Amino acid sequence: MIHATVLVAPRADDNCLMRVVDALLHRGVAIEAGVLDGPPAVEDALAACVERGTKRIAVLPFLFREDERVLRRIRQRVSGFHRNHTDLEIHVAPSVGFDARLVEIAHDYIDQTASGMDSDETAPLLTIAGCLHRPMAFTYADLRRVPGQIEDIGHIVPGRRGSAVSVADLLRGAAVHADARQAVFHSADEGFFARVSVATADEHGILVYRIGEHPLPERLGGPIRLFIPETDDKCANVKNVVRIELVP
Repeated sequence: MIHATVLVAPRADDNCLMRVVDALLHRGVAIEAGVLDGPPAVEDALAACVERGTKRIAVLPFLFREDERVLRRIRQRVSGFHRNHTDLEIHVAPSVGFDARLVEIAHDYIDQTASGMDSDETAPLLTIAGCLHRPMAFTYADLRRVPGQIEDIGHIVPGRRGSAVSVADLLRGAAVHADARQAVFHSADEGFFARVSVATADEHGILVYRIGEHPLPERLGGPIRLFIPETDDKCANVKNVVRIELVP
């Protein structure tokens, strides 16, 4: 049975929308339609599907704002066409253009761009002090050069996004004193910190500091977010980490 997708969009000739149509071609017939009175009409696109022998049609609204009035009219026009073609199976999908995931991606892109405009590449994102031969400071570029980059923490912490370095790799070049027993991860937010054993931090600690090639935005816990997946203490996962203190 032939399937078809009708993409309802403000500008059917838009390059971005054409790429969406091309991506849908593997699902069967893909045809563009204008929103409401825009050419081609929704009914004309549905009729074109019928002419190609389609029996099952998915109507996909690609709208740039959440507009229940427009969605309701699209559903009404599809229903009107369906009444005259009862042998077809036609369904209207949820609107794609206002998908919450797309909004989240847009937020990330804006945050990444803003952080790139505002950031001083020479300013340290993270300092390490305490039981060390000498204090250490890491800029974004320094963190990017740490060996053993974890490109996708989702494989370690399901449902989380970002790239990271392990605490072990970060401390590997540090002259940590033998009496260092605890690692205290301090947040930029006053009063928030996590205290874990150096052994636990070294074995399981992960520091997320970027999304792709951009610094981790503050709303996702940047500049650095600590995860210790193997601990039951959820307080050990700290946002906005700026300093690690190694103490006896």
